[in-house]
Amino acid sequence: MPTDTFLNLPKEKQARIIDAARIEFSRASLKEASIANVIKIAEIPRGSFYQYFADKEDLYFYYFQSLRQNSKRDLIESIKTAKGDLFLGINDYFSKLVPEIFEGEHALFYKNLFMNMDYREFKRVTPEWEKNRRQQRDAHQKEKNELLEMIDSSKLMLNSTDELKLLFQLLMQITMSTISEAQVQQFEQPNYELEQVYEKFYLKINWIKNGVQRKERENA
Repeated sequence: MPTDTFLNLPKEKQARIIDAARIEFSRASLKEASIANVIKIAEIPRGSFYQYFADKEDLYFYYFQSLRQNSKRDLIESIKTAKGDLFLGINDYFSKLVPEIFEGEHALFYKNLFMNMDYREFKRVTPEWEKNRRQQRDAHQKEKNELLEMIDSSKLMLNSTDELKLLFQLLMQITMSTISEAQVQQFEQPNYELEQVYEKFYLKINWIKNGVQRKERENA
């Protein structure tokens, strides 16, 4: 997370630094990106950078979180539009997420993100219910409560709020892993169609929703 020094900068200077992050992280993966390039584009001294962020990774994930704000709003709106139906809402959310990631303004950044992500980074980009950082806790708690209040639990075979959180986390992991797989396949197969991304995602979601084991009487 950025320091208070960064957060107290004029908005124009904050925007210039974040735009420099966009340019550099769209050019290269996190491992290959250069702080030197960021400070050159942003036109700030190297020492100033470390007054604003702990390191390159700190800036990277702050930039990612800034992109996620619209995504969070889309998720909440999708659940709301689906009148609390979690699975319909997740499907609608995915239909908005795919064009943003593969064709939107930040497509090159997302490509570098998903193509080069390791397990630790995957955990950081997957939305979670629980966060340890104190400065994030209130915002995440508000988001959690808003979503929980919208979801119609009567349509789900769950016994507690904790189980609902676990289900949500599973659906988010499926969402991110499907997109990550599609980034690789699109790179390896030039003719790869985005329609295939939707097909695989909806198949996985329906497995969770309806199960894959045949009923006993169907096997009789």
